[in-house]
Amino acid sequence: MMQIRYKVLSAVILATLGLHAVSSMAGAADVEANLSKLHMPPGFKVEIYAEVPGARQMALGTNGNVYVGTRGNNVYAVVDKNKDHKADKVVVMMDDLKVANGVAMYNGNLYVAEQNRITRYAAPDFDLSLPFKQMREVIYDKLPDKAHHGWRYITFGPDSKLYVTVGAPCNICNAEGIEASIIRMNPDGSNVETFAKGVRNSVGMDFQPGTNVLHFTDNGVDMMGDDIPHDELNAAPKKDMHFGFPFFAGGEARQSEWKDKTPPKNVAFPATEFQAHSANLGFKFYTGKQFPTEYQNNAIIAQHGSWNRSKPVGYQLMRVTFDDKHQVKSSEVFIDGWLANGEIWGRPNDVLQMPDGSLLVSDDYNDIIYRVSYGEQSAPVAKAVNGSTKTLTGLQMPESSIAHPDGRVFITEIGEFGKNGDGKVTVMNTDGSTKTLADGLDDPKGIDLFNNQLYVADVNQVVRVGLDGKKTVIAKPTDFQDAPIFLNDIEIDGVGNVYVSDSGDDNGKHGAIYKITPAGKVIQIINDKSGIKRPNGLLMDGPNKLLVADFGTGKLFQVTFDGASNKPKAKVTLLNSGFGGADGLIRDTNGVLYVSDWASGKVWQLSEPKATPQLLTEGHQSAADISLSIDGQFILMPDMKAGQLVVLPISSK
Repeated sequence: MMQIRYKVLSAVILATLGLHAVSSMAGAADVEANLSKLHMPPGFKVEIYAEVPGARQMALGTNGNVYVGTRGNNVYAVVDKNKDHKADKVVVMMDDLKVANGVAMYNGNLYVAEQNRITRYAAPDFDLSLPFKQMREVIYDKLPDKAHHGWRYITFGPDSKLYVTVGAPCNICNAEGIEASIIRMNPDGSNVETFAKGVRNSVGMDFQPGTNVLHFTDNGVDMMGDDIPHDELNAAPKKDMHFGFPFFAGGEARQSEWKDKTPPKNVAFPATEFQAHSANLGFKFYTGKQFPTEYQNNAIIAQHGSWNRSKPVGYQLMRVTFDDKHQVKSSEVFIDGWLANGEIWGRPNDVLQMPDGSLLVSDDYNDIIYRVSYGEQSAPVAKAVNGSTKTLTGLQMPESSIAHPDGRVFITEIGEFGKNGDGKVTVMNTDGSTKTLADGLDDPKGIDLFNNQLYVADVNQVVRVGLDGKKTVIAKPTDFQDAPIFLNDIEIDGVGNVYVSDSGDDNGKHGAIYKITPAGKVIQIINDKSGIKRPNGLLMDGPNKLLVADFGTGKLFQVTFDGASNKPKAKVTLLNSGFGGADGLIRDTNGVLYVSDWASGKVWQLSEPKATPQLLTEGHQSAADISLSIDGQFILMPDMKAGQLVVLPISSK
């Protein structure tokens, strides 16, 4: 497996359109210097997220990984391990593909659309070192193997079907078979059907919130002049609609050789049109909470820019708004400046919404992925654990901690066990000082961080705590299927599902694991009949998979479940044992697993879950719920009985 660290590249990437090409030798340093040329509404910010050669369509994994297609041989995985909104590494997953433009994620599997076929790869979120070439599953191999408009764009619809754009292999011509269409199929490649016809060259699709109607961009015929035909955004509310090509060159414009030919009846014309040759490609309907409310359900569209016009146009992001009836209301520039004073220095081509509500924008001219955010302040990057490796003392029964990307560490303090109202969340600042962030909790235990919000398991409820200290109960006792009595650990996946363990009573009664969806729905994954006596530490182990530490037996389990079901069937597998009062679970940046033993005051290190445990540290009074420092070099271990947060250097055994 080849890994590329975030660095300046000097490769020349050709962005070919038809018979023409543009090239760039700009690296990250050059792009960084040019970011000041971008124009955007007040409050917005554009930063470099990652450097990815030939970055095209992007897809989001359940753990936050971003998968990136190209018009070359490669597909990449972009990893932001410490969640500081900048890539930590870029991994080459495959390097033997043919125009691997389209990528999509579904049920933990990565789908890649090449020029000639669609392939599927299992569980990349779990392990990026898997032998993906050997694991390759071809689910469809009948795409037209023609280079002209041979870059496919794919997405899964609300009907759980895979939608695939198939461009016309020409500027303008009679399409054959499934050419100039959008097709769809089942996730296994079966039941292939043509969904939309007369689509010349679509390289962008998404489904509209509130209607689930497929919308797609389409690029008009070339060589008809600077200002005709227009590019398009189309809506396809039903199957078998025809969108005009080749009878219409774009919009209602007719090309001279086709103007006398009779088009099909009931041709569907665009929902809105854009400047000719602006090359509207990937887009997303914005549904996040970070941008101002007026951006809700807007379409943010990447204009790749013209290659065949006397004066360049495009090279920007467009914003399309909709009225209460979900019809196009307006179209305006959102961010521009990649075309500055007639000179081109960047070409946006796809848009991806992240769980925190920011947007990623790929640029295959610069080999860059940008991050567009709103209202964020730049934070210093922590180089170590608060600049020291000293133990923090004077805490009142600390149970769990989590490190923020800016270097702060948040710690739950139980106070007096069983006494309501004296629990709190303490923040340790980068200078080592501490203060109370939120108080009035009962017996707060597990804590995790997602989208700059803290999530805390507090006896029988789950509380979200803002970095301003504001508390919100997101799951109250009556929301759970069984009465919660000892909510313990918290784990959050890459899309915002919160998992919480209930360790139950001393005999394991009411022991359970729950999933709280971003919409607030509480779903029980396992109960006290699962074979896990007292579920405690939780750690994501792949899509819809959790590692679980059993506080009652000292065993380590894996729980696999149906992530789409409200009553998931769960499979429980014993992986290891001998961890006493098993408490916390973490993995370091190399994938090494650590298990804390609360009862014996130990922390164990395992190369993988079934490996023979190696003792990392012992002699502590009570090793509670462990976490990883932001630089990945230390384990943060609350010693509950000693009232300390111990900083343990990671070493290889």
